[in-house]
Amino acid sequence: MLFSRSLLVAALSLSMVLIGVNSQSGWMFWLAGLLLASLLVSWVASALQVRKLTLERAHAPEASEGDVLRVTLRVSNNGRLSRHLLEVIDEDPRTPESARAPRLRAPRKTLTEYLRDPSPPSGDSPFERGGRAAFLVPRIGSGETATITYQRGGLRRGAYRDWPAYFYSEGIIGLARHAGKARVPSSLTVVPRYVELGSLPFVDSFLHPHRTLQEVSSKGDGAEFYGVREYRAGDPLRHVHWRTTARRGELAVREFEREVGAPLVLLLDNRAGGDRERDIEVLDSSARVAASIAHYAVHAGHPVVMASARGSEVETFRVGAFPEALRWLALLEPEGTAGLATLARLLGRDLASGCFFCCITPAADLDVEGLEAALPPMCRLSLVLIDASSHSHNGSSRRLSSPDQLLEALSRRPPAGLHSVSIYRKGDDIRTCLEKPLIIFAGSTHPARSRIPSR
Repeated sequence: MLFSRSLLVAALSLSMVLIGVNSQSGWMFWLAGLLLASLLVSWVASALQVRKLTLERAHAPEASEGDVLRVTLRVSNNGRLSRHLLEVIDEDPRTPESARAPRLRAPRKTLTEYLRDPSPPSGDSPFERGGRAAFLVPRIGSGETATITYQRGGLRRGAYRDWPAYFYSEGIIGLARHAGKARVPSSLTVVPRYVELGSLPFVDSFLHPHRTLQEVSSKGDGAEFYGVREYRAGDPLRHVHWRTTARRGELAVREFEREVGAPLVLLLDNRAGGDRERDIEVLDSSARVAASIAHYAVHAGHPVVMASARGSEVETFRVGAFPEALRWLALLEPEGTAGLATLARLLGRDLASGCFFCCITPAADLDVEGLEAALPPMCRLSLVLIDASSHSHNGSSRRLSSPDQLLEALSRRPPAGLHSVSIYRKGDDIRTCLEKPLIIFAGSTHPARSRIPSR
């Protein structure tokens, strides 16, 4: 491709030819030919620079929001000629792939900025905000490999696959540019950030043992007798079942049914609201809140089920280990069309009697009556309202309703089983939001114990 200055060179050459024809000046033809030859040489040189090159990318397969990812690029020259002044561009994994080849532009300052600060302008670093990473390789000989290592910040929750990289050259003279695309096999999962909670009133207020089902590995230390099995190294001698040991002639020990906390169902409202960037920001906040709650519940011994919408259907995930929950949250997209009340009805047996049910939603028009009707007996409900208006993207002028009105309506008439309501706004401390709910209800039919704080 050509620059605007390349077109100026071509126009100047044509002008010289016309002048030479009119004035019969041979040296004008010579200058015009020299300019056109320079343009042609720059075009060919830049095209050759980006051919027969391969790129390998190495990095950790998983990272967390806010982490700095160390990336290593290895550029190999498989051609017979050396490459000079080659630019290697590693695109941002978050940026949608474009059909157009990239063009590098040197950072510039306005006249006012130069008067305030005469130092050379500096571009954005991928270490600080993410974005495109570009590096200049002065020379790569034939058969040689150049290694580039850099750090990438600004990672955002999600799963990223095979984002492109480019070889970019403007030749020797800089009158033409070419870019060669390198499809690099890559896989990166960015899991949501979470906080370690010291307490969770919603769960701590109803501590009671709950027997696990057979498929949830109900063997363990507990009070209920489970069965007898052969002795294994490390079993405490106080569990030896002497009668069975005497009958079998070998040591046998007793097993007990494990007592765990009541199940916790985490339902995330991932409905699409029309502004995808804002929807993703709101869902990122919901994922951080859900990850913090899941971390506390899993380590407190509660079976955790996470749920979201996939279109008009509900998708559930039984958490075995906490890292699995983070990976499930990393893949969550704003693709739902059903509301919380509909999803709660679709949960079926996952929403069992006596469980904890936590809904994380940005909806200010929550169907409270429908949600209440979907709750099974003795189910304890907690609501975490995400203030979508605090997540306005790129200065969007669209006004969104605040959850304060819903909070006020819930305080006047709380649904049966509602325990607490919290509001999370962008920039709030998640630990404070969850450990100190705005409103806590004494019971399913009693008025609120705390008032709504003024804002």
